[in-house]
Amino acid sequence: MLSRIKQKLQRGELLVSGDEWPVFVYHGYTYDAEDPWNGAFRSQLLVKAFKFVFTSPSSVDKDPKATRSGNARLHDMTSVTPASVAYIATQVRFSLCSSSIFSRTDNVTDSERFYNSVLETFMDPDDSDEVAKLIDWWNRQVFPGHLLTSERLVNKDSALARIKERRAQRKALREAGNIGAPRQ
Repeated sequence: MLSRIKQKLQRGELLVSGDEWPVFVYHGYTYDAEDPWNGAFRSQLLVKAFKFVFTSPSSVDKDPKATRSGNARLHDMTSVTPASVAYIATQVRFSLCSSSIFSRTDNVTDSERFYNSVLETFMDPDDSDEVAKLIDWWNRQVFPGHLLTSERLVNKDSALARIKERRAQRKALREAGNIGAPRQ
């Protein structure tokens, strides 16, 4: 059965629609029909492709050895976006197909429809919790130092903490009676 489908695909007798997602977008390359979000867009292939394109080819390795800034740094990209995940998934999908030309109007790869179906899913308000978890997961994979500002705790003995404390004290004094307010 699979060999017959493969032959039809190769001969162009069977086309894969852009809204049919390949298993490479799933963790472990396994689709869960009961829970389609389970592992969706969490495959290591996608993570490696994302790093290759956005952070640098060598960042795919455990010990990155980049000598130049990657695209993410050049464009002040400090976190993953739903559109960037959809873009990488589209690029990987295209690179695994037999088509030699990337085109919006290509009916064989249907890349534009694929990209839009992924992005539409990511932007659906009903899936916002799943997407937030997914983007958080991606940020930990690609930008390991990425934390939400609210998650970063300032060490109470640090210089920054002491500056903030003194600033707050001066502000409180000024507001209490204009003590220490700049003279006019």
